[in-house]
Amino acid sequence: MKLAIIAITEEGLHVARTIQKDLGGELYTPEKICTEEINTNEDFFKIYSSSTKDLIAKLWGRFDSFIFVMSLGIVTRITKDHILDKYKDPAIVVVDEMGRYAISALSGHEGGANRLSEQVSLACGGDFVVTTGSEATKKIIVGMGCRRDTPVEKLEATLREGLAKVGKTTDDVRLIASVEIKKDEKGLFELSEKFGIPLKFISTELIKTVEDRFDESPLVKKTLGIGSVAEPCAILGGHRCKIILPRLKKDGTTIAIAEESSL
Repeated sequence: MKLAIIAITEEGLHVARTIQKDLGGELYTPEKICTEEINTNEDFFKIYSSSTKDLIAKLWGRFDSFIFVMSLGIVTRITKDHILDKYKDPAIVVVDEMGRYAISALSGHEGGANRLSEQVSLACGGDFVVTTGSEATKKIIVGMGCRRDTPVEKLEATLREGLAKVGKTTDDVRLIASVEIKKDEKGLFELSEKFGIPLKFISTELIKTVEDRFDESPLVKKTLGIGSVAEPCAILGGHRCKIILPRLKKDGTTIAIAEESSL
């Protein structure tokens, strides 16, 4: 992936730098926002003096992926003259200046923007937004917990067993959610990669707001400070979720499954 990241405000530049540290790529920012403090660290980004629209005209065709830290409206205006079709266009992800949302805006499937938005959301600790039809209709949210360094084979076995109990397959899953302390759990990332299912990590503070709705595990409470992982993560991972598979424990793993409801 040849990636360009563009930020047009000082706040956006901090978000862009966070993304760059995680995903790499070339970072561009306009001369007009460069303070003396920022200039002392300019080795990690490139400064441009033209308009952002003119910059895009120069960069289009050189990169297969773009991340814009700015409003979606601005991105629409500065890229509209270059867009051809979904098989030729680069992936475009738009991120707000607080890093809360990473929106897959162009070439979601063919260009890889859907996957890129997931990666950006993990880097920023925010949420990804995907609106392509095949993704938008998926309603299954899987909450998972596991012992440290649990192999992916055990996680996969638990995932398949849990889904089978509710008549679902991995093709029905919109995302897998776990607690934030598992952000470096190799097996979860391998599971996500194998099935192309996005990962989302939930803060312990947020889990505490719903944990009284579920049975508590003394061991999890002692280790993580929260009563459970799988069920709260399944509920909090999506929108308007209802548990359809309560917590299932197997070989050092736990799973719970929730289903989102439409408006």
